[in-house]
Amino acid sequence: WPGFQGKCYYFSESESNWTTSQESCEALGASLASISTMDELTFIKRYKGQANHWFGLRKEKNESWWWTNGTAFNNWFEVRGGGPCAYLNQERISSSLCHTKKNWLCSRADDYVLWKQKAYPE
Repeated sequence: WPGFQGKCYYFSESESNWTTSQESCEALGASLASISTMDELTFIKRYKGQANHWFGLRKEKNESWWWTNGTAFNNWFEVRGGGPCAYLNQERISSSLCHTKKNWLCSRADDYVLWKQKAYPE
């Protein structure tokens, strides 16, 4: 679980479809990763290796992209391809049908952030 800017990441070595990938992340106390900055994307690309990885961006019926945490995607990066589920390939972010099998990328708050949230609830 490498860490970056308050988050920890898990890069799977197995493949599954998008929904099963999200369930696998939840079983680890995480979710399919949301990516909010170019620095974070650069960090992830450095660690992910050769495999394609699902992450937490999915297109709903109305054609808008949504993160697994329920927030709308603000289109700060281009998602190529015509599918409803996004993944990271070698060069960029693309999308494909959600039932195809790929590796997956989870993220969760790091231990310090989790401790701080418990110690100082808002």
